[in-house]
Parts: sequence; structure tokens; C-alpha cells
Amino acid sequence: MTPQEFYRLERVAVEKSDYYQGRVYSMAGGGKRHSIIKVNLIRELSRLLKGKRCGAFDSDQRIHAKWNGLRCYPDASVIYSPIEYDDEDDQKETATNPCVVFEVLSQHTESYDRGRKAEAYRGIESLRAYILIMQERPHVEIQERLYDGTWRLRWVSGLDAIISLPQIEIDLAMTELYERVDFGEEE
Repeated sequence: MTPQEFYRLERVAVEKSDYYQGRVYSMAGGGKRHSIIKVNLIRELSRLLKGKRCGAFDSDQRIHAKWNGLRCYPDASVIYSPIEYDDEDDQKETATNPCVVFEVLSQHTESYDRGRKAEAYRGIESLRAYILIMQERPHVEIQERLYDGTWRLRWVSGLDAIISLPQIEIDLAMTELYERVDFGEEE
């Protein structure tokens, strides 16, 4: 399948799919904790980024990693203006220049998010940080691009912690990110 065919199908699809090397992969929906964390994240990003040159986007914003062709829907992303779009998407719905991407990990997607997707994201020239958010406990992993182009991993754990994201000049409180999340509840 060509990227153009994928985009045409995706515009009328009921469920979202990722596209990689001519193949389409259906994406599973998230559970209750996943949804709560994602809503909290978008709310806080929108609040903290108000008045800045960049904006928060939810999982409806498709991203294209031009270097390897992956087209996918991160749980959240932050993109500086002006947004650059995939030349192969005539409707201009697929951004190519995110600066930060967030994924809420789940049992079904964790290996994909840490593997092929992480590799694709790190190859995006504009990307400065890739954030993985756990839903079983308050723990966030930050993969960040350093000035020399290498990547560093750091993590933040515990509800009292703060996630410092100098890439977009914000500090995100773990209590806000995990508000209303019941860690004892089976997912």
C-alpha cells in the first residue's frame, strides 16, 4: 500500500492504524488508566504551554518519521509553529516536526513503543524528547536528545516528583499526571 492509499483509508476508518513500509497495523485502544493518564497529560500540557510558540496535540495528530516512513498516532505530542506536514498527505493532517512525543505504555504496546516506534521517533530531526509513561505505577522515562545528537535516558518516579522538560520549558507534576489513577485496580 502506498502512503497516499493509507491516508485515504485512514480518513474514513473507524479505528486508527499505523503505517510502516507499505503495511498497515491496527492499533488497540487503551483501558481506563491509559485514558485517564492521557486526558490528564493533554490537560496539563495545554495549560503549561499556553502562550508559548508550541502546542499540545492528542492522539488524533498523526506523526510521520520521514527517515524510515513510519506514520503513527502518539498518545500526545508537542509541536512548534509552524507545523510541517508530510508531502505525501494532500490533506495536511500528518505532522513531521514534533519536538516532544509521549506514549502511555500498556501491556499490549510496550515492546512496540520501546522498539520500532522509539527508533523511528529518535530519527526525527526535530524531536528533542520521547516520554514513556507507565500506568501501573507513577514512573516516567524520558529519552532526550543532547546537544551532540546522542540520547540520554533519565526517569522520574513517585507521585511527589516533578518531570522537568526543558525542551518545552515546563515542569509537569506527577500528581497532576496521575490524578484519579487507581493503581490497585485491575486493568
